[in-house]
Formats: sequence, C-alpha cells, structure tokens
Amino acid sequence: MPKRLFYNLFATDGFINLPTDPTGVMPRKKLYVFGFVGGLFKTQPIDNAGNPTGPVTIVNPQFDTSVPANLDALRGTAVIPSPRIDMELGDELYITLTNLGFFLATEPIFDVHTVHIHGGHVANQVDGVPETSWGVPVTPPGTPAITITYFFKPENPGSYFYHCHQEASEHVQMGMYGALIVYPSMESLAAMGITKDPATGGWFYRRSPQPQIPSTATNRNFAYNDINTFFNSDWVLLFSDIDSAWHDAVFARTGFNPVDFKPDFWLVNGRAFPDTLLPTTLPPALIPDFGYNIPDGYDSFVKVSTGNTATGKPPDKFLFRMMNLGYQPVPFHVHGWHGRIIGKDATERVTGEMNFTTLVGSGESYDVLYIAEDKRAIYADYIFCGKAGFPSLKQQVAEATARAKAAGTFIEPFPGATDLWANIILKTGLGQGTFIQPYNWAVWNYGTAAAHNFMYPQFYLAHNHDDYKVTNNGVYPGGQLIIIETDFPASDYKTTPPIITETPHACPHTPVP
Repeated sequence: MPKRLFYNLFATDGFINLPTDPTGVMPRKKLYVFGFVGGLFKTQPIDNAGNPTGPVTIVNPQFDTSVPANLDALRGTAVIPSPRIDMELGDELYITLTNLGFFLATEPIFDVHTVHIHGGHVANQVDGVPETSWGVPVTPPGTPAITITYFFKPENPGSYFYHCHQEASEHVQMGMYGALIVYPSMESLAAMGITKDPATGGWFYRRSPQPQIPSTATNRNFAYNDINTFFNSDWVLLFSDIDSAWHDAVFARTGFNPVDFKPDFWLVNGRAFPDTLLPTTLPPALIPDFGYNIPDGYDSFVKVSTGNTATGKPPDKFLFRMMNLGYQPVPFHVHGWHGRIIGKDATERVTGEMNFTTLVGSGESYDVLYIAEDKRAIYADYIFCGKAGFPSLKQQVAEATARAKAAGTFIEPFPGATDLWANIILKTGLGQGTFIQPYNWAVWNYGTAAAHNFMYPQFYLAHNHDDYKVTNNGVYPGGQLIIIETDFPASDYKTTPPIITETPHACPHTPVP
C-alpha cells in the first residue's frame, strides 16, 4: 500500500572529528561542516491514485516545525552525511525544509538553502535550484519555522541522492547531501511477474517457484522490477572528498577559491577508515572527543554469510549502492569477487556487466551486486595443509616470523604483534569489544591453537584504487577503505566467547610411499 512520506529537514552546521592514524586514537582533525538534520516526521496511507485512505501518523514529533524548542535543539548538530530517505514506487515524498542558519562559524552565515533530488525527474519549480526557482531563508532562533515543501513522486526504483544546490561548489563540499533510495513496490514487482504467496511466503516468477529467494524476503530485497536484482542485503556507500583548508576557511570566514581544491581526507558515508568499522551510533562517552554519530542506514562495515552446502543455503547476494558526492572520480575496487552492475543512475542495466573495479564519477550512482561464494574448496587445503610440495601457509608464516626475528628484520605489522599476520581489525584502537559490543574481534583463521583450521570469518577490503585516497592526510591506511566480513552461516562469532559450530578443515590423507 503506497504512502505519503513527510520528511522534515533542517539546514544547520556542526563539527566532525576525523581520524589521523590507522588506530583512530591519536588526536583528531576537528572539521567544520554544513548539513541537513531531522528525518521522517509523519506518514499517511494513500491509494494508487494518491487519495488518502487513512489518518496521518506522527512518527517523530521532535521534528515538528511549529515548536521553536524543536528547532533550537537541532541547531549546530550537523554531521556528514544527511539523513537517509527510503521510499517505494507509488509513494509520495514531501520534504519540508527549514533553514536554521549557521551560527557556529566565526561569524554567522545566513545563506539560503535548497534540496535538489539528484536524478529525480521533477518540475522546474521543485528542482531545488535557486538560479531558476527559490531558496529557503533563515529562521531566527526562538521563532516558529519558515518552511517550504518539496514534492517528489519517483518514476523508477534505484539509488538517488539529494543535496543543497545553493552555491553547490561550497555547500556540497561542506556536507549538505544524503542518500535517497527508491525500492520497487509489491505492485510494481507483480506487474513484472514477481509475486509472493502470502500463505507460504514462497516467491514466484511468472508462476515458476524461486526457491533461492527466502520466505523472509520483501519487495525491499529487490533493486529493480527484475527477478535478477534480488539481494539479501543492500549497503549505501556514499563517497566524498574533503579539503580541510576549505572547511577551515569557511569557518573562519576568510574566503576560499574553489579552483584551489586539494583534498586531504576521503570519506565513505561521512567517515574515514578506521571509523568505517564503527556502528552508526556510538556510546555517549565517546562523543565528541573520539568519533561522531551518523544517521541510521549508513553502516559501512559489511557483514554477509557464505552458502552452506549441508543445508542447501545459497551464498548471500549483497548490493553496493555506490554514490559519488565528491569532486573526484572514485575507482572503487572490491576484493574477493567480481560484481555485476545491475543499475546506473537509477536505471536498470539489463546486460549486467561484470567488473572488479567500478569507476564512479562525481554525481553518478552504481548498483553493483556481489555473491559471497565459499572459497574453501579451492584454498583450504593450501592454507591449512599445504600443497604442491609447499607446507601449509600457516606453517610458512610461522617459520618466516621466527627467521625474521632471529635475523633482526621482524617488523610488527601493528604494535604488539607477535607474528607477521596483520590482524588489522584486532590490532587497531577499535579493540576487542571496546566500541562494537559484543563482537569478539579475535580472528579465527590465522593459526592460533583456539582457531585450528577454521576458515571463517574472513575479511576482504574494498577501497578507492587511487591508493593515495586510502589515507588520512597521507597516513595509510585510512580514507575510503571499508571491510567486508564473510561468516560461515552456522557460526555465531558475535558472542563472547564465540559459539563455533563450523567444522575445522580436515587435511586430505596423503598415502605413505
């Protein structure tokens, strides 16, 4: 059933604290930013013709624009990115914009602001471009909101985004942007022959059963109105680049020439590695001196599971919604698998081109689908048992560690390391269970006695392949780097101690000559 979605967004300023080292615990770079805060205010069911079929439901009363105290509570709380907006085909989106002004700068900034839905085919009057329409003026503190509302009814599902188009060269750089995801509806899927039996939960395509799609799936497990765009999970990866000198100049009101743009930080969903491993919401004690919360829906530590041949469970399909709000192209490279491009700029790509690096230009979005295949059949024997006359990889690393120590050439991959295994997740300042409770960060596949011959979990990198952008102001690793964790489906690594139901790899029997 379609809905009217009423989002209330508030333009304001704030600060974020970017990491300057691979552990995230060294003194941070405090950065002045602009942004939108707020979110979904209320909903109302409608029919396919757009007529109301039920009452309005208030979802978040704290976003009521008629209450001055609500507005004042939101001033100065901006982060990067702005709230994620999710909707379905058939829904009507109403975005009410309130401009709270920027009062944290050295001198207050009273620019007008707009909301431009990037990729939305809308009438000029609601396109959010002040050069051809209008901008929202500042609401002074202590007064009811001065508001104007945008309307958007999407024609296609896909990965859109929105941003301020007032002085876009500066305001987008400062952080005024967010993701807007349009999912297919059950009605739009059914029109293409994709249906679900309400009694059994089984999925069908043109009346043919689709056992690979679990009964728990909904219309929000499809990227487009195509059976081949099913996924188990989708992840927004919103890329941007930061020139901290530009942000500092805006804060100080000293002026900056955009042609001098030279970024020194690169972000995924408003964060630089290692903060990309953090949940969207941090414990209050860590804010503001350590990190910062970001809106829900922007998790960048990707967790998926492999297939289970014993139970017939297929490997997870996971979708990366790559969006570039930065000013430089992003060649985003995913380790471990090729991906299939199933959409670009909110348009389905029927051909499904395969790649291992997706070049995402400024203002572009790509929907890339991956399958978390199990790699044990090819690699487990070599890693744990040895092959082709070589001892096991675990044994080789242990011997190389011992010889390097004896020769005086051993360099700790991270402080306190006793062997050559980097274990970056275990060794960073994020720590075991420190910020991401109750996850146990012990890596089980690197040869410890407790982890004998366990293949999972495994960790794969995905990163900008302009590798200098995988730094924080030149310090590697950092920047646009995320980690994908693959888990054995029947194991629970998130308890302490972990519950391991995975069977250790058994080495093949070698006949005695």
